[in-house]
Amino acid sequence: MKSGRYVYLGAVLAALVIGLGLWNPLHVKANPDPAPRFVVDPFWPQILPAPVGYNLYTWPTPTAGDNVAHQWVTGEVAGSCTDAAGNVYTFNRGWEVGVSVGGVLQGNQSGAIVGQDAIASSMPSPPVVEYDADGKVITGFGNPMLIQTGTNYGGSAYLPHGAHGCFVDYQGNLWVGGNGDGVIQKYNPATAASQGAAATWSVEIGQKGVCDGNPSSAVINPTCGEANSLNTSHTLLNEPPDMSVDPDVGPVSGTRGDVYIADGYGNHRIVVFGTSDGGMTYHYVGQWGQDCMHNESPDGSNPCPGGTFGHSGGGHPHCVVLGNDGLVYVCDRPNNRIQAFKKSCAKPSVNGSQPLCDPERIIYVNNFPGASTAKRNAILKAGTRACDIDFWPTRDTVASGSPMPQKYVVDVDLGNDNTWIIDKASGITVGALGRCGLAPCPGHNAGEFAFGHTTNVDPKGNIYVAETITGRRIQKFVRMP
Repeated sequence: MKSGRYVYLGAVLAALVIGLGLWNPLHVKANPDPAPRFVVDPFWPQILPAPVGYNLYTWPTPTAGDNVAHQWVTGEVAGSCTDAAGNVYTFNRGWEVGVSVGGVLQGNQSGAIVGQDAIASSMPSPPVVEYDADGKVITGFGNPMLIQTGTNYGGSAYLPHGAHGCFVDYQGNLWVGGNGDGVIQKYNPATAASQGAAATWSVEIGQKGVCDGNPSSAVINPTCGEANSLNTSHTLLNEPPDMSVDPDVGPVSGTRGDVYIADGYGNHRIVVFGTSDGGMTYHYVGQWGQDCMHNESPDGSNPCPGGTFGHSGGGHPHCVVLGNDGLVYVCDRPNNRIQAFKKSCAKPSVNGSQPLCDPERIIYVNNFPGASTAKRNAILKAGTRACDIDFWPTRDTVASGSPMPQKYVVDVDLGNDNTWIIDKASGITVGALGRCGLAPCPGHNAGEFAFGHTTNVDPKGNIYVAETITGRRIQKFVRMP
């Protein structure tokens, strides 16, 4: 890892010498208030299970007469999140393998397991996998079935289509969403684990296969997508990638457990749903956010007003995280910025209106004083610098009740294949995870990133980064002493 202050050569070797107490970093530049430094744990996660007779569609019931041990393989690790105990959940895309008609694969989502991913007897893991802090698999669950007939042929039949983000709330429930569908779903992990492939959601917000948009000619979910956005519905969503649940009493709803949804691959809003029965049912509270009608240039020119989100390219907004300062932090991915709002921003849409709200502050992911001029210019040429964030240190499940100082923002940069450490107060990038430091750096070695997509911080301060597309893994970074 190189953060403008330190150079680390060989992530695996670094982990070993740290374990032996021999680590002695090379100082490049002094800093009176050095940022925390992290090194990859190359042995996390542990080897995935290989159940005898494993069948993705009947798990945990094995296939009768099948005596082969089928190694689990994850495809794209689309989402990652942490519970109060420090267990890590991933929401994976590898099960979305489609079906063949006349030799042509239908509805195949990126992330499908192919021959190069595994030996012949290997199979996709369940869509949701839970790991303990040591990286050992605790359980897996999720219905992997795809729609075989009808308009949405090849789409996810039960889980959100286009697996994306996840969140564990203060009651221990797991929430998941998708960037190709109109729903987010809540699961009781204990119940879902016993059900396996037949796991059922306890709550669904939105309507499966129907989005808050005008119909198009798309084969799968024709009302979904940014070209069809209406951005106004009290019941429907439009390709929501992320969510957070507030254990505090909401200033607008007046009850605990508001769900803040980044309704941002199709729509351009944060939408809030509240509950008055402890989380059994949910109702629309309000929303804020509009389409800027263009994207800011990577260097920050051609700006979008605060409270609006980038026009195209998905991820507008791409994440929503509740800080312990009571603010709602939102990734405006196309505009390379993080906007922070008051919870009271939520206002109902009336007669097709799209409520706006001014942010309390905007953190532009463009301040890299530790990088050379050439490297800084290279970073600023790439978009999607605000892909996903978490705070460090933090306890996500308790939101404003987190006792941690949350001094830093951990920001995944999908465009540069880096994960930045940003000082929350100043917005200055003070370091980076991984081997490459303050420089654009894709790669597949331990401590490098290829399509880093989401991040989460556990209660002990470990940082996890999940990778999609060509990365297809999750990596753990531990703080160095």
